[in-house]
Amino acid sequence: MSDRPETGLIAGLRAVETLLNRVLAGVAVTLLTLSVLLAFVSVVLRYIFGSSWSIIEELCRFFIVYATLLYFGPLITRNAHLTMSIVTDMMPKRVYRFFDLGLHVLLVVLLAGLFWAAWQWEAGLYAMGLTTMSGEMKAWVPSAALPVGVGIALFYAVLRVVYRVADAPLSLAGGVKE
Repeated sequence: MSDRPETGLIAGLRAVETLLNRVLAGVAVTLLTLSVLLAFVSVVLRYIFGSSWSIIEELCRFFIVYATLLYFGPLITRNAHLTMSIVTDMMPKRVYRFFDLGLHVLLVVLLAGLFWAAWQWEAGLYAMGLTTMSGEMKAWVPSAALPVGVGIALFYAVLRVVYRVADAPLSLAGGVKE
């Protein structure tokens, strides 16, 4: 790890990452809050007014799915995920850096393939004009969470590769070994 201050491309990428982290966190919290509020409305409608709207229940589920998939990306560069690090903890820092680089190059390839497949699936749903179980929402709307979330995760995985190639320090959130 280098002790030089970040400038140029890496500093610009960090600024973009920081802004995107804040936006995605705000969107995720908003979606989770909306899900809770809609669940409350659904309970009130069902038990006080004897009415149940399936679209509200669908929205609750979809908001949670969107929030989860949208925030998958920031967890990549923060290394904030569950790991079994017994082997990597024993690696010298330089070896760990190249091991981590290799893993994240593989992650970029896998996410790119998943993004392409999700995009094709989404295009198929749109072309068929399918609706969700309530019949009130087009099926591509909730399923768009997958290509959007995977696309954002792909961006973050590429950031992680760029940081490793540039020997830039990683965020210390999530216990990154730097």
